[in-house]
Amino acid sequence: MAKGNIFDYERVRSPDMTEQFKLVDDAFALGKPYTIATPTTLVVADLGKTIRVNSTSGSAVIVTFPAVDSDEDGGRIRVIKQGSGDLTVTPATGDAIATFATPHSDKTSSDFASAEYEYVDGITRWVTICQEGTWAST
Repeated sequence: MAKGNIFDYERVRSPDMTEQFKLVDDAFALGKPYTIATPTTLVVADLGKTIRVNSTSGSAVIVTFPAVDSDEDGGRIRVIKQGSGDLTVTPATGDAIATFATPHSDKTSSDFASAEYEYVDGITRWVTICQEGTWAST
């Protein structure tokens, strides 16, 4: 296979309805992962992306979600922690992360922890779709 990253493939059904994985062409590059190592505020253009957070210095990295509105309803962001520093994800001012109905920021020290969030405009919240590894509310 030309590329080794699982994010380079998508699940599709062939005409005979069997599942296959197809290499996503470069036009899909908008959603490809990228890596940050310092505190970062994401922008609306980051919706649909995977953000790899790699702090090799051991310092904590805070990722702030973009300020969004009804136009971005259903937009998702996935984060993956790499490196030795802690990762905290936090909403923009006026928004919240709602996990089990409690608004908060999420923090992990767990190696290779990951989480996916979806923005739901009707409740002005980022809803946790899934979390792997150990996460705590802050």
